[in-house]
Amino acid sequence: MKPTRTDVAKLAGVSTATVSNVMNNSHKVKDETVARVLYAMERLNYQPNMVARSLSTRKTMQIGIVLEDVQNPYYGKIVKYFEAAANQRGYFVNICIGSDNLDHYFDNFIARGLDGAFVAALPSTFDAGKLDHLLKNDIKLVVSGNVDVDTTRIASIENHYTDAMRCAIDYLMGLGHRSIAYLSGLGMDLRYDLRCMTYLRHMQEVELPSILVDGEAPYHTDVRAGYRQAQRLLESKRRFTAVICGNDLMAIGAMRAFREQGLRIPEDVSVMGFDGITLGSYLSPSLTTMAVDAKAFGEKAFELLYTSMTQNKVGVHQSELTLWENESTGPCP
Repeated sequence: MKPTRTDVAKLAGVSTATVSNVMNNSHKVKDETVARVLYAMERLNYQPNMVARSLSTRKTMQIGIVLEDVQNPYYGKIVKYFEAAANQRGYFVNICIGSDNLDHYFDNFIARGLDGAFVAALPSTFDAGKLDHLLKNDIKLVVSGNVDVDTTRIASIENHYTDAMRCAIDYLMGLGHRSIAYLSGLGMDLRYDLRCMTYLRHMQEVELPSILVDGEAPYHTDVRAGYRQAQRLLESKRRFTAVICGNDLMAIGAMRAFREQGLRIPEDVSVMGFDGITLGSYLSPSLTTMAVDAKAFGEKAFELLYTSMTQNKVGVHQSELTLWENESTGPCP
């Protein structure tokens, strides 16, 4: 026979109501009692019936995370820490990947009665009206990459790309560079691309010419996109001594394109990325980048969603990026 909640309560010397409070992460239970209940659950190998529990609590203890591209290691690390934080609170995480069927995922969230979702996808990849539809079905949200959402209703976590891009440009200027290009991967008319907007604005502020190579729909920001963007930059015949790329994968592709044309890194051209993926540190030369603390980002994303689900409070957070100076950047030739 499978152990029951009553069996757990008997072994722990508490009531079944106390066992329920522990399972629901209630703050009403003393730490000593929580430890006894958890020990009893482990001894009995007790697994709660989540279907029955959802009928009584009207909560499925399931949440979703929506990604447009899991091939970028940056997203993989965020998912890892988001999921770990969710598991600690007893939530099962449905990881949904793909750029062609995101709207389908949102419809499924409603059908399956998820409690919340983390949408880490650009607004050009799904119908923004779906977010309102989720809210109307009592599915709480936290988004990233959607800077225009109504933050009085939807929690938001964004990287502080404005400060990070300024830092990247100022850092290269400190090395003597004055011809600094930006390989975006996205379109310059996309309002949510704060990297591109800040690049154009800050280059104007420091009175330097902007050298922008933006993407074309459907937008891609992978290694191949960086390679193609670098080729376009070379074909333009514009002079440049440093290049900032929209992310680290694009930087890796760009470095390949530059080497194929006989350019040395960083002796002839300095290259920077964004994100701080581990792979960048193992390149030769290692990649200078504006790095995101993926652990803090993933854990904070879940915290915002959890607060929204349990307290009906909506929060906003901006994550600061840190300059990782490595071997791919050097003094202006």
